[in-house]
Amino acid sequence: MDLFASGIVLTANENSSLLHVVPDAETWLFSTINEKARLRRDALIQEWRPKLYADDSVTELPANPDDLATLILARSDYKTRAQQDAEADPVVATSTTQKDKYTAVNRNGSTVTLFSSGITISDLSGNCILAYVQNIEEWVYGGLLGMINRGKKKMINKYHPIIMDDASVTTMPATEDGLITMILARDDYQRLGG
Repeated sequence: MDLFASGIVLTANENSSLLHVVPDAETWLFSTINEKARLRRDALIQEWRPKLYADDSVTELPANPDDLATLILARSDYKTRAQQDAEADPVVATSTTQKDKYTAVNRNGSTVTLFSSGITISDLSGNCILAYVQNIEEWVYGGLLGMINRGKKKMINKYHPIIMDDASVTTMPATEDGLITMILARDDYQRLGG
């Protein structure tokens, strides 16, 4: 399953904020996706085990979790999260809140592209995530933006008091991006753990 065919573009400040809390953005994001897939596979098995036990047509189950998840996903009574939601309320559309937040940011200046050739995960991993998430890319945007915001907050919380106590600083930017740019330009700036 291919995600983000042309990558994920971040502003330089978004990337620096992300790198303030994770050592490598691509490794962190790929690991997060894979861990989500593993957790959702295990949840899928846990949810379906009683249904499989109660189904007289099932005479044996694979002992391997990937094979068991594959069996569940192939069942005619299995539905993805999006299918379940559409069945429950056909009027409610798939959420795009996180993608909307991502696209609302102007990324015309200095940027960094994560996964410039896209992200490839196994179909099984993708389908296990889709058992509980309407849209994987929407979920990834949410996780990525959340971690970027966490990095911004940690950076600002650490450096705002330092800047306020620095007698050589007479003014500071009135925007979050301006403040982050100022922090990153400081000689005493260090990433977390740095």
